Amino acid sequence: MKNLRTLHVSMLSQLNVHGEPTELQRFRCLQGSVAFECIFSTGEKPFKLSLTSRGTATHTTSEFFLFDVSSEYTISNYFHGDTYPRLLAVLKTNGGISGNKLLPADFLAQLDAQVPTSASISNIPTTKDVLENRPDLTEDRDKPYWSHWSKPRSKADGSPGRVSAENRQKTAALLGSAALAHSDSIRMSSCWSPEPTQADWHP
Repeated sequence: MKNLRTLHVSMLSQLNVHGEPTELQRFRCLQGSVAFECIFSTGEKPFKLSLTSRGTATHTTSEFFLFDVSSEYTISNYFHGDTYPRLLAVLKTNGGISGNKLLPADFLAQLDAQVPTSASISNIPTTKDVLENRPDLTEDRDKPYWSHWSKPRSKADGSPGRVSAENRQKTAALLGSAALAHSDSIRMSSCWSPEPTQADWHP
Protein backbone atom coordinates (compact mmCIF):
# COMPACT_ATOMS: atom_id res chain seq x y z
CA MET A 1 0.00 0.00 0.00
CA LYS A 2 2.43 2.63 -1.30
CA ASN A 3 0.00 5.53 -1.26
CA LEU A 4 -1.05 4.69 2.29
CA ARG A 5 2.60 4.86 3.33
CA THR A 6 3.00 8.24 1.60
CA LEU A 7 -0.16 9.54 3.27
CA HIS A 8 1.17 8.52 6.67
CA VAL A 9 4.45 10.34 6.06
CA SER A 10 2.42 13.46 5.29
CA MET A 11 0.33 12.93 8.44
CA LEU A 12 3.49 12.73 10.55
CA SER A 13 4.58 16.12 9.25
CA GLN A 14 1.37 17.86 10.28
CA LEU A 15 1.52 18.66 13.99
CA ASN A 16 -1.20 20.10 16.20
CA VAL A 17 -0.69 22.78 18.85
CA HIS A 18 0.56 20.10 21.25
CA GLY A 19 3.21 18.88 18.81
CA GLU A 20 1.34 15.65 18.03
CA PRO A 21 1.07 14.37 14.45
CA THR A 22 -2.20 13.89 12.62
CA GLU A 23 -3.43 10.34 13.24
CA LEU A 24 -6.75 10.30 11.37
CA GLN A 25 -7.58 10.91 7.74
CA ARG A 26 -10.85 10.42 5.91
CA PHE A 27 -11.27 9.89 2.18
CA ARG A 28 -13.60 8.29 -0.35
CA CYS A 29 -12.92 5.29 -2.56
CA LEU A 30 -14.95 4.18 -5.58
CA GLN A 31 -15.10 0.55 -6.68
CA GLY A 32 -17.40 0.24 -9.69
CA SER A 33 -20.67 1.89 -8.65
CA VAL A 34 -19.93 1.50 -4.93
CA ALA A 35 -18.59 4.36 -2.84
CA PHE A 36 -16.76 3.65 0.41
CA GLU A 37 -16.14 6.14 3.18
CA CYS A 38 -12.64 5.33 4.43
CA ILE A 39 -10.88 6.29 7.65
CA PHE A 40 -7.17 5.63 8.17
CA SER A 41 -6.23 5.56 11.86
CA THR A 42 -2.61 5.45 13.01
CA GLY A 43 -3.36 6.08 16.67
CA GLU A 44 -4.17 2.38 17.05
CA LYS A 45 -1.77 -0.53 16.88
CA PRO A 46 -1.86 -2.08 14.42
CA PHE A 47 -3.03 0.80 12.24
CA LYS A 48 -6.64 0.51 11.07
CA LEU A 49 -8.29 1.20 7.74
CA SER A 50 -12.07 1.18 7.86
CA LEU A 51 -14.39 1.10 4.85
CA THR A 52 -18.10 1.82 5.05
CA SER A 53 -20.12 1.37 1.87
CA ARG A 54 -22.69 4.05 1.11
CA GLY A 55 -25.17 1.62 -0.41
CA THR A 56 -26.53 1.35 -3.94
CA ALA A 57 -29.92 0.83 -5.53
CA THR A 58 -29.33 -2.93 -5.62
CA HIS A 59 -27.55 -3.18 -2.26
CA THR A 60 -29.09 -0.53 -0.05
CA THR A 61 -27.65 -1.78 3.24
CA SER A 62 -24.46 -0.09 4.34
CA GLU A 63 -21.64 -2.54 5.05
CA PHE A 64 -18.62 -2.05 7.30
CA PHE A 65 -15.16 -3.51 6.78
CA LEU A 66 -12.10 -3.09 9.00
CA PHE A 67 -8.55 -3.99 7.99
CA ASP A 68 -5.38 -4.14 10.05
CA VAL A 69 -2.49 -2.26 8.45
CA SER A 70 0.99 -3.45 9.40
CA SER A 71 3.93 -1.18 10.20
CA GLU A 72 5.09 -2.02 6.66
CA TYR A 73 1.75 -0.72 5.30
CA THR A 74 0.52 -4.10 4.14
CA ILE A 75 -2.97 -5.54 4.45
CA SER A 76 -3.46 -9.29 4.39
CA ASN A 77 -4.69 -10.67 1.06
CA TYR A 78 -6.73 -13.19 3.04
CA PHE A 79 -10.06 -11.69 4.10
CA HIS A 80 -11.10 -13.37 7.37
CA GLY A 81 -14.54 -14.48 8.48
CA ASP A 82 -17.48 -13.12 6.53
CA THR A 83 -15.51 -10.21 5.06
CA TYR A 84 -15.07 -11.89 1.66
CA PRO A 85 -18.72 -12.83 0.99
CA ARG A 86 -20.05 -9.51 2.31
CA LEU A 87 -17.59 -7.49 0.25
CA LEU A 88 -18.34 -9.60 -2.82
CA ALA A 89 -22.08 -8.98 -2.37
CA VAL A 90 -21.50 -5.22 -2.12
CA LEU A 91 -19.25 -5.08 -5.18
CA LYS A 92 -21.57 -7.19 -7.35
CA THR A 93 -23.84 -4.25 -8.08
CA ASN A 94 -24.49 -2.41 -11.32
CA GLY A 95 -21.12 -1.39 -12.74
CA GLY A 96 -19.21 -3.47 -10.21
CA ILE A 97 -17.25 -6.69 -10.60
CA SER A 98 -18.73 -9.39 -12.79
CA GLY A 99 -19.06 -13.06 -12.04
CA ASN A 100 -18.47 -14.51 -8.60
CA LYS A 101 -14.78 -13.78 -8.13
CA LEU A 102 -13.20 -11.18 -5.88
CA LEU A 103 -9.42 -10.97 -5.95
CA PRO A 104 -8.32 -9.38 -2.66
CA ALA A 105 -4.94 -8.30 -4.03
CA ASP A 106 -6.61 -6.49 -6.93
CA PHE A 107 -9.20 -4.91 -4.63
CA LEU A 108 -6.49 -3.61 -2.30
CA ALA A 109 -4.40 -2.31 -5.20
CA GLN A 110 -7.39 -0.38 -6.56
CA LEU A 111 -8.08 0.94 -3.08
CA ASP A 112 -4.51 2.09 -2.56
CA ALA A 113 -4.52 3.87 -5.94
CA GLN A 114 -7.28 6.14 -4.60
CA VAL A 115 -5.65 6.95 -1.26
CA PRO A 116 -4.66 10.64 -1.12
CA THR A 117 -0.93 11.12 -0.73
CA SER A 118 -1.14 14.39 1.20
CA ALA A 119 -2.80 14.79 4.58
CA SER A 120 -5.25 17.63 5.07
CA ILE A 121 -6.73 19.24 8.17
CA SER A 122 -10.09 19.29 6.40
CA ASN A 123 -9.90 15.49 6.07
CA ILE A 124 -9.52 14.87 9.80
CA PRO A 125 -12.83 13.28 10.87
CA THR A 126 -14.56 14.43 14.02
CA THR A 127 -14.96 12.02 16.92
CA LYS A 128 -18.62 11.77 15.94
CA ASP A 129 -17.64 10.89 12.36
CA VAL A 130 -15.34 8.15 13.61
CA LEU A 131 -18.03 6.57 15.77
CA GLU A 132 -20.58 6.72 12.97
CA ASN A 133 -18.18 4.91 10.63
CA ARG A 134 -16.67 2.46 13.14
CA PRO A 135 -19.34 0.14 14.59
CA ASP A 136 -16.51 -1.97 16.02
CA LEU A 137 -16.10 0.72 18.70
CA THR A 138 -18.66 -0.53 21.19
CA GLU A 139 -18.27 1.63 24.29
CA ASP A 140 -20.78 4.48 24.74
CA ARG A 141 -21.59 4.75 21.05
CA ASP A 142 -24.05 7.55 21.79
CA LYS A 143 -21.30 9.62 23.42
CA PRO A 144 -18.74 10.94 20.92
CA TYR A 145 -17.41 13.90 22.92
CA TRP A 146 -14.60 13.54 25.46
CA SER A 147 -15.54 14.77 28.94
CA HIS A 148 -13.00 13.81 31.62
CA TRP A 149 -10.76 11.11 33.05
CA SER A 150 -12.19 8.78 35.67
CA LYS A 151 -10.71 6.15 37.95
CA PRO A 152 -12.02 2.66 37.10
CA ARG A 153 -14.22 1.03 39.73
CA SER A 154 -12.44 -1.13 42.24
CA LYS A 155 -13.02 -4.87 42.06
CA ALA A 156 -15.20 -6.73 44.53
CA ASP A 157 -12.12 -7.80 46.50
CA GLY A 158 -11.02 -4.19 46.85
CA SER A 159 -8.19 -4.38 44.32
CA PRO A 160 -7.82 -1.52 41.85
CA GLY A 161 -9.97 -1.60 38.74
CA ARG A 162 -8.54 -1.65 35.25
CA VAL A 163 -9.30 0.44 32.20
CA SER A 164 -11.32 -1.82 29.90
CA ALA A 165 -10.09 -2.91 26.49
CA GLU A 166 -13.17 -1.28 24.96
CA ASN A 167 -12.35 2.04 26.63
CA ARG A 168 -8.72 1.89 25.52
CA GLN A 169 -9.84 1.15 21.95
CA LYS A 170 -12.20 4.12 21.90
CA THR A 171 -9.55 6.42 23.38
CA ALA A 172 -7.00 5.44 20.75
CA ALA A 173 -9.43 5.57 17.82
CA LEU A 174 -11.03 8.91 18.69
CA LEU A 175 -8.26 10.78 20.51
CA GLY A 176 -5.07 9.09 19.32
CA SER A 177 -1.97 7.39 20.67
CA ALA A 178 -0.89 10.27 22.93
CA ALA A 179 -4.25 10.20 24.72
CA LEU A 180 -4.03 6.42 25.14
CA ALA A 181 -0.50 6.72 26.54
CA HIS A 182 -1.75 9.35 29.00
CA SER A 183 -4.67 7.12 30.00
CA ASP A 184 -2.25 4.27 30.63
CA SER A 185 0.12 6.47 32.63
CA ILE A 186 -2.57 7.80 34.98
CA ARG A 187 -4.52 4.51 34.94
CA MET A 188 -7.79 6.26 34.25
CA SER A 189 -10.58 5.71 31.77
CA SER A 190 -11.76 8.27 29.26
CA CYS A 191 -15.32 9.43 29.93
CA TRP A 192 -17.58 10.74 27.19
CA SER A 193 -20.58 13.00 26.68
CA PRO A 194 -23.49 12.88 24.22
CA GLU A 195 -23.27 16.67 23.87
CA PRO A 196 -20.33 18.76 22.65
CA THR A 197 -17.96 19.89 25.39
CA GLN A 198 -15.10 22.36 25.60
CA ALA A 199 -13.01 19.79 27.48
CA ASP A 200 -9.47 18.93 26.39
CA TRP A 201 -7.94 15.61 27.44
CA HIS A 202 -4.46 17.09 27.66
CA PRO A 203 -3.21 17.60 31.24
